[in-house]
Amino acid sequence: LSGGTIVVYKPKEASYNSEGAIIAGNAALYGATDGKAFFGGITAERFAVRNSGATAVCEGVGDHGCEYMTRGTVIVLGQMGENFAAGMSGGVAYVLDLQEKLCNASGVHLEKIEEEEDKTL
Repeated sequence: LSGGTIVVYKPKEASYNSEGAIIAGNAALYGATDGKAFFGGITAERFAVRNSGATAVCEGVGDHGCEYMTRGTVIVLGQMGENFAAGMSGGVAYVLDLQEKLCNASGVHLEKIEEEEDKTL
């Protein structure tokens, strides 16, 4: 992704719940530099790896999400996989269901959103 907007969601006639379905395959947004992407479902492994400027929202992410991310914003509204944020040196990732034990926090700062004014993106 190097600009523009991508919106991915399940077909309206599909009977499954989007929050439990993988909607984007491995390495989606690898090396993204700009633009916005919205995924109505879970993104598979290595989501937003090497993201250097794009903004993305998904309902969950597989293993190695945001690996080596240098800029940009990622918002995860559900579950996260193992090794999240490994090698991340910039950008911001918001994870609603943050599980610190799954996060590779060696190079990132983790904090909870506690102030009411910080809860709005």
